Order: sequence, then structure tokens, then C-alpha cells
Amino acid sequence: MGARRPGPQYALPARAAGGGVMPHVPVDTDVYEVFAQTGAGSALSHVGSIVAPRREAAWHLAKETYGRRDDLSRLWVVRRTDMIVSSAGDRTLLAAKTRMPHRQPRFPTTRRRDRSDGPDTPATAPDTAIAGAGTQSSAAGPGEAGSARAGADPVLSGLWRALADDLFVLGNRLGERIVDYIDLEESLAVGSIGQEALAHAETVLALHGFDEAAADAHFFDRPQSRWQVSRVTGLLGDWPSTVACALVVSAAVTVLAEESAAYGPAIAAVRDEQLVHLDHWRRWARALAAWPETREEFARAYAEVTHHAGDLFGAAPDDTPAGAADASATAARLHARLAALVGDSGGPGSRLPHQPVPREAGGGGSVLARCLARGSLVREHYAPEVFL
Repeated sequence: MGARRPGPQYALPARAAGGGVMPHVPVDTDVYEVFAQTGAGSALSHVGSIVAPRREAAWHLAKETYGRRDDLSRLWVVRRTDMIVSSAGDRTLLAAKTRMPHRQPRFPTTRRRDRSDGPDTPATAPDTAIAGAGTQSSAAGPGEAGSARAGADPVLSGLWRALADDLFVLGNRLGERIVDYIDLEESLAVGSIGQEALAHAETVLALHGFDEAAADAHFFDRPQSRWQVSRVTGLLGDWPSTVACALVVSAAVTVLAEESAAYGPAIAAVRDEQLVHLDHWRRWARALAAWPETREEFARAYAEVTHHAGDLFGAAPDDTPAGAADASATAARLHARLAALVGDSGGPGSRLPHQPVPREAGGGGSVLARCLARGSLVREHYAPEVFL
């Protein structure tokens, strides 16, 4: 088969992911591996190896060696050099617990429990919300929050709510890409990351006092002109750009979560999960940057995405202009940490601006428009407050 241009439907190169040399071809041309089934309800299992000069002789020798005491239902014999096998260096790649922890039993349940241990909505715990925005009130428009509670940090509040919008768009975009893979594990990983991005967006709103109805309205009743997503979300197009976008958004959420560690276990759980996401996108970045067929394309995508990522911490405070000076200092500090994290991603070179730039309303382009249209279409078929 000739070389194919890699895209979202191709699996991550094994060498880049695990550091090994999988696959390799053994050189034992006279060694055969034997697989046998002893009963109709049992599995076909590897039972041993034999040495034989020819294929036909190998099968008969395997029958005499492994079928003398048991009735066999099936007997498969394959020359070792015709097999694709793992190498000793592929142990990291094959270790599912370190490769994809979200695929382990009870992982989703544990994650949900970690989040549920955090602050509840103001209906049951009025003093624990990050910004204390309160549930949707009659004075607020659809999806709008009420006034911020005294003592809350309006700077961090504005940044969190802006990144929640970015996570919502990213999660929906990744959901569209689940079916693009021929690698089942990679498809499941991307699906899990997309679901957790949506869960994180909802968690942020819950910590700001949104109940389920208000959160639903916040995401689906706002016109696109009132969204202030980062410019990177408009670049969630081809796979190289999606990898770059997901990487910088995960890095930004990680940085802000570390800044907000005092807000409790819900944000700590978001941080831990985003670190898993960040590691996943870093592996993809290293692979795309190393693969000759994608190196140039990914370099262009990575440069464009990082160039537009200067507004990730460019959201204004929720309320008073008096916080503008504090907002500028906070944004600059977080932006510097973001630059360090993105620069350590293994990509081909970041073009992240030296200083954060403001977000603009009405961005997101066709990516956000498609996300809102598809979400609203699906939402129409669910009972109220069920979609989120």
C-alpha cells in the first residue's frame, strides 16, 4: 500500500506514542506459533511454538505435539515471521493504565464523584460558588447570571466563564470527530476528552451559581453575537489545527485551575483531568511534528493557532471597571504561564503573543455557528433540562 496522507482517521504512530519500535518482524523463519481450541465454547489460545522445515510439516507436528491428549476443535499454525508482534520497548504503549486512564473500570464514576464532592449550586450551598453569580433570576435575560456575590474575584470569574465557552465548543467539535478514526482506542479517548470538556464547562457554570435550566439557556439561548469565545475556536477545522487548538485550550484551563486551587475539589478535579488531556494532545503534537508527511502542515497549523491564542486570558471582569488594573496584571501572569506550558508541548514552535489581547464578541465563525445549530437541533428532541 502506498503512503497515505495522515489525518484524523489515522492512528497515532506507535513509535511516537510509546517510544518503542512496534511493529517488528522476527527472523526465525523455521519457528511456528501454535494456537488451539479444545472445545466449541472455549477461546482459541496460544499453546506453544514448534520448529519445522515446511508449513505442512509444521501443522502435523503441532497436531501431534499439542493434540495428543485433548480433542481439538481448531488448530492454527502460523510462521513467526508472518506475524506482527510487539517489542520489549513497547511496554509503555501497551500499558493501558498509563496510556489511557479514562478507559479503566470505574474511571467515569470516580471522576463524577470527585466533581460532586465540590461546591454545590447556591440552592443548597450559597457560600461556596466561585463567583456567586446565583441562579438565573427574573431580572436577568436567558442564560444570564445575576449579580456577583461580595468577596468574589471578578477577574477569575470572567476568565472561567470565557474558558467554559471555549470548552463547550471544543467538546462539541471533538464529538464530531469520534467516527473519523480507524483506531478504536484513539476514538474512545477523543470521545472521553470531548465529554469531559463539556462536563468541565457545566461544572464552571454550576460553581457560578447556574442551575441546570440556566446553564442550558446560557449555552443554547444566547445568539452567536453575544459569545466571546477565543479566536482559536474558529480554527477547529482539520485535524492538525484541532490538535493545536485542543492543546492550547487544555493548557489554559490547567493554568487557570492552578490559580484557582483555593476554590475546592471540583476545580482540582478539572485540573487533574485537563492534565490528562494535555498529555494526550502533546503526544499528538510530537507525532505530527515528527512525521515527514505531516510536519509542514502541522507547523503551519500550530503557528496559526498559537498566534491567535493570545486572547485565551483576554476576558474582561464580570462587573466593575475598577478591577481593570488587577485584571491586566492577572491576565499577564496567567498568559506567561500559558506561554511556558505551550512552549513545552513538543510542537514545532509557538507564536503566542508576548502579552494577552482582549476577546471580541461575535467570534467563532462557522465552527461556533455549526456547534450551536447542531446542539439546538438535538436539544429540540429532549425534554426540558435534559440535554446538559
